[in-house]
Amino acid sequence: MVKALAIVGDSGTGKTQLICRLLSWFADQRLRVAVLKHSHKITLGDEAKDTGRFRQAGASLVALTNPGLLQVTRVTNSEPPLNELLKTLSSEADLILVEGYKTSPLPKIAVLPPQPEGAVPPYPHLIALVSGHFSDTPLPVFKPEAVRELGQFIKEYLDLP
Repeated sequence: MVKALAIVGDSGTGKTQLICRLLSWFADQRLRVAVLKHSHKITLGDEAKDTGRFRQAGASLVALTNPGLLQVTRVTNSEPPLNELLKTLSSEADLILVEGYKTSPLPKIAVLPPQPEGAVPPYPHLIALVSGHFSDTPLPVFKPEAVRELGQFIKEYLDLP
């Protein structure tokens, strides 16, 4: 079974920073963690580099490698289904942290803006919040710096070792 959880919120709320801190904590727990980032951007920013030029020239698959790194880019006609992406990544990970996919069926932790906005975002399958201010909710609320507590919550929620 795929163990995956989405970290969601508006741009600039600290999702990537939180995921990076969680990655470090999970590594200390000896868990293998994959990250899937959903992007609405059409380009990867490498158009002037060899990998981008290979894609533009018609390659359906481009791999970049060096000692300790393998990066693969697959060109598709449409956005790959989330469940296929998770299945592919799960073969090499104990946990998949997903940045984005706000409307997916994945359990979600919402990262709220630094200034309180009022209501809990209407994301489906919301299981917790990360906020420095928000407290008027039945959901668990974690401070942005409470990585150990949030990591432990995720481990228990997904029944990870």
